[in-house]
Amino acid sequence: MTNRWLLLHFDFLGGIAVLFTTLLALSGAIGAGLAGVTITSAMAFTSSVYWTCRFWTSLELDLNSVERVVEYLELPQEPPLEIESNRPPAYWPSSSDNDALIRVEDLVVRYAPDLPPVIHGISFQLKARERVGLLGRTGSGKSTLAMSLLRFTDPSSGTIQIDGIDITSIGLHDLRSRITFVAQDAVLFSGTIRDNIDPFGDYTDEECLDVLARVHLLTESRHASQVSSRAGSRAPSIHEGQEDAGVASTAASTTVSPDDKQGVINLDTKVSSGGTNFSQGQRQLLTMARALLRQSSIIILDEATSSIDYATDTKIQTTIREEFKSSLLLTVAHRLRTVIDYDRLIVLDNGRIVEFDTPYNLIHTEGGVFRDMCIHSGNLKELEKAADQTEKARSRS
Repeated sequence: MTNRWLLLHFDFLGGIAVLFTTLLALSGAIGAGLAGVTITSAMAFTSSVYWTCRFWTSLELDLNSVERVVEYLELPQEPPLEIESNRPPAYWPSSSDNDALIRVEDLVVRYAPDLPPVIHGISFQLKARERVGLLGRTGSGKSTLAMSLLRFTDPSSGTIQIDGIDITSIGLHDLRSRITFVAQDAVLFSGTIRDNIDPFGDYTDEECLDVLARVHLLTESRHASQVSSRAGSRAPSIHEGQEDAGVASTAASTTVSPDDKQGVINLDTKVSSGGTNFSQGQRQLLTMARALLRQSSIIILDEATSSIDYATDTKIQTTIREEFKSSLLLTVAHRLRTVIDYDRLIVLDNGRIVEFDTPYNLIHTEGGVFRDMCIHSGNLKELEKAADQTEKARSRS
C-alpha cells in the first residue's frame, strides 16, 4: 500500500513536469528539441527516484534482520551441562546430613543487568527431609526463587549452596538431574503415559503403575489387574529403543488398545502433544507421578496442584506427606491449607523474606503477614485448628 502511494505521487510529479514543459513549448518560450528532452528526462527521473526509495526501504528492512541475527549471535551462552573438573559425587545431594541441605546467602536475582532486582539479598537455610512452604502475593518472587535453585536465572550476587556445593560451580545437567521440579504448567510430550513418567525406561511397569495409583489416576482394582498382567516387565529406554523406532512408531500410530477405547488410563494410554487429551488436573497428576518415581533428595513443587479440585488436592497432599518423607520438599502454593501442616513457611513480599517460621507461630502472630493472608482467605479458624493439631503432633513426636 505504501509503495502504491509513493508511485502515485511520483507519477503526479512527473505529470506536472510534462504539463509545464508542454505549456512552455506551446508558448514558444523553449524549443521543440529542449521540450522533448525535458519531457523524457522528467519521466525517467521520477521513475529512478521511485525505485531508489524502494531499494532504500528494502535495505533498511534487511538491515533490521541483520541486526537481529547479530543480537542472537551475541546472546550470553548458558553454562556448560557438565564441568569435568568439578563433578558432584554420585550420592549428591545427600539427605543424611544434619546440616543445612540448601543454604542461601545474600541472594540477589535480576532478569537482566539493566533491570531492577526481583530478589533482594535474602538468606535462609533448609534442612534435609524438611517440608517448607513458599508463600507470597503475586509478584513477590516465589517462582523466581524456585527457578534460581535450578539456575534458570543465575544470581547477580550472593550464593546458593546445595549440600555444601555452590550450584554455579557445577554443570547444569549435574544440578538439574539431581532435583525434581514440578512446574505450575504441566509439561507432557507426545507418546504414552509410560514415556512421560519414565522416558528413559529406568523403572519396571509395576513401579510405574504403583505411582499412578498413588496419585489416584488408577483405582486399586485397576492397579491390581494391570500389575498382574505386566508383572516384571520394563519398557526399553530411549537409547535402547532407537534401533526399531520406525516399527514402533508405525505400530503406535495404528494400534488402539481396548483401554483407550473405554477411557481407562494405563501405561499404554496415548498422550497427545502437550497432553491436550487430558485435563489440566490430570496433566499435573502425571507430573506428580513422575516426581514420585524419581524420589530425589530435593523436590520443588511450583503451585503443582493449583488446577486440581480440593478433594483431589487433599488426596495428593496426603500422598506427598507419605511418599516424600525422605526428601526436602519446597512448595510454592496459593492454597494456605496446602502448607499449613508444613515444618516451616517462608513468606515473601517484594522479593524480601518478611516472615520465616513454623505455621503455628506465624498464624498466632498478631498483625503478621501470614495471619493476614489467612484472614483474607476466610478460613482463619480452620487453618488455626490445623496448625494447632500439627504443632501438638510435632511436640508429641
